[in-house]
Amino acid sequence: MPRPFVRAFLASFTSSIIVLAARPARTQSGAPAPTSLVGARTPAALGALVLQRFATGTPEAFDSVYPDRFGREVVRRAVQQKATRRGDVSRAVWRDAHRAVILLGGTVVSESSEDDANRTRAFSGLYEAVDSGGRWTIARKLPIDSGNAIRAHTLHVTLTPGKGIRVTDTLALAVGSPYGFTVRLNGRARLSTVRLDGRAADYVFGGNVLWVRAAPRRRAQLVLTYTLDEERPEGGDSTQRGARSAAPAYGAYHNTFVWHPFFEYNSANDLAQLDITVRLPAAYHLTTSLPQTETVRDGVRTVHGRSQEPDFLGAIIYDRDWRPETTTVEGVRLESFLAPGFPYTHDSLAAELAPVYRLLSARFGPLASRYIAAVEDRAIGASGFRVRMNDAIVSGSRPRVLSDTAYVPTAAFAHEVSHAWTMNATGPAANFLREGWATYCEALALGMRYGPEAADALREISRAGYLSGPEGRQSILGDPDNGRLHYAKGVWIFSMLNTIMGDSAFDRGMRAYMRHLGGRAGYEELIAELSRAAGRDLHGFVMPWLTEKYIPDIRTEIDGQRVIFTQVQPGATFELPLDVELATAAGPVRRTVQLAHRADTVDVSDVGAVAAVRLDPDHHLLIQRHLGEVVRFAVHAPEAKSVTLLGPARPTPATRSGDDWVVELPLSEGRYFWAWQIDGHVDEPGTPGGAPSHYGVRVVRPLVPVPPAH
Repeated sequence: MPRPFVRAFLASFTSSIIVLAARPARTQSGAPAPTSLVGARTPAALGALVLQRFATGTPEAFDSVYPDRFGREVVRRAVQQKATRRGDVSRAVWRDAHRAVILLGGTVVSESSEDDANRTRAFSGLYEAVDSGGRWTIARKLPIDSGNAIRAHTLHVTLTPGKGIRVTDTLALAVGSPYGFTVRLNGRARLSTVRLDGRAADYVFGGNVLWVRAAPRRRAQLVLTYTLDEERPEGGDSTQRGARSAAPAYGAYHNTFVWHPFFEYNSANDLAQLDITVRLPAAYHLTTSLPQTETVRDGVRTVHGRSQEPDFLGAIIYDRDWRPETTTVEGVRLESFLAPGFPYTHDSLAAELAPVYRLLSARFGPLASRYIAAVEDRAIGASGFRVRMNDAIVSGSRPRVLSDTAYVPTAAFAHEVSHAWTMNATGPAANFLREGWATYCEALALGMRYGPEAADALREISRAGYLSGPEGRQSILGDPDNGRLHYAKGVWIFSMLNTIMGDSAFDRGMRAYMRHLGGRAGYEELIAELSRAAGRDLHGFVMPWLTEKYIPDIRTEIDGQRVIFTQVQPGATFELPLDVELATAAGPVRRTVQLAHRADTVDVSDVGAVAAVRLDPDHHLLIQRHLGEVVRFAVHAPEAKSVTLLGPARPTPATRSGDDWVVELPLSEGRYFWAWQIDGHVDEPGTPGGAPSHYGVRVVRPLVPVPPAH
């Protein structure tokens, strides 16, 4: 999963945002359609109206015919970016007297088909329409995978570097929906064959969705043949830019390219057996992102990859300059695909993997596939290890560090390794279960290598990033695609669960949850297994962290021999085991109190008079803190026209003071990465020519009462 930590962290400061039965049920967002929507006389006319507003209407005009908030945001952003919108397909695929299911597909035109497919994913799909007095309106968006499942893909791919791929995908299906079979597929694919159970199928393709007429059946076979042109990455390694007429040195079809069909990034219904055979010129090496074998004959390299557990969306990456190596590390086959100039050798990556795998497998069990590929992917540019694709840990061409504690603590390689344990989590909290988990494991790896302070530092930096961005704006279940939220809040949720349960019960619960992977493995299954391991129901503790936009804000009042703890945050009340430190005449007294209400009263008569209460002194919980410092930040920039401080809070303009620029902020106790944005430019650690005075870390002590840092 993507994770260029410092860049993503800085981005979190500069951006305010950033995946049935015959009678369809709920929207993907869960909200009913407004009753005031504009309608049409027939389902076909309604589909045409929605597509017309999607392609040419204002956001307000589109909102008047379309109810889903995520799809509305597609149009709103496209208008802000002045992007071309295109209405591609509309078809009523099922109806009775007063209900219909309509396929709608549209595209926000981008330079890359990958962006085409992902920018409009929130719009293109199936919709329930209802008839009220002769007026048809869109009622709700339907899950695209309702009632259907993909059991297996058998993919035969012919790859011509610089030109494209020809794909034959034989899908083993289960069709349980009365309104056909619908999947997502790269909208620039050119289909030549669509056959269902050996016969030419009735289908519609557009807007990056493919619909096939199919009656319900337990077993079906769908065969697709299509071609897809290769797109040269503008952000790739500089050695290939401008050489478009020559055969390229490298290329890739990432999983986000949607180069073969799938439902959704968080669906349990397209976790399938992947069997991928790729043929390409023998001069090139290739990874299928799966355990693989290969042969070379008559100038053609044939690579065969097969998943060892249900998986989704394979990837293929190739490079003429790789020198593949294989070794066994802790019983895991490590295969590297690296060019000679890559900063790390196969052996150094094996040495990095060994202790991380020992740590995680001892606690959470061994990998099911016992295979890891370490891949240099020059198509993603000069970055580091930042992506996990199936069994492949993927890096750009210039990783600076594998792990480090300077400035922002990071163990990037360990982060990607740890994805293997929850890679196929599903449901609306899937991104939290993947990225929050991987960041939690990253903290474990940092603690193992550098000591517990390093793990604490990663959590504290994550807390600061969360407070300066998503706090009060986003919730995990309300924004399932937002990665930054799931990293920063997710690491805390897993760490808090580990703390309150203890290692033994937590590890036992996580192992039990991981047995669900390959099927439904969402937050409900996680809570159930952790509760079983803990011997008590953890639903009340976990759910507010997933549903709410605000973290707990607890105020205290000393009333004689009682202390009253009041939760003042908007939204739900949290169930918390809260450690407190009571200041008494005899010295500090530690106690754990159980909070379950808006106001909880605790008798402290046994400790004598209490002068003050400090909450969560060891920082075990993600809560608002009210002790800190007023911190002064200054930078010498006499020629600058504008200067903004990023990091400790939401972007804060600096004030000129002579040749310096100054920001003063009240910050609650914790650890904060900060960076100056000077005339629009931001340095970061490791940037060539970057000024160390333009970024750093500040540890804030609990000295005086301060308002929340965000």
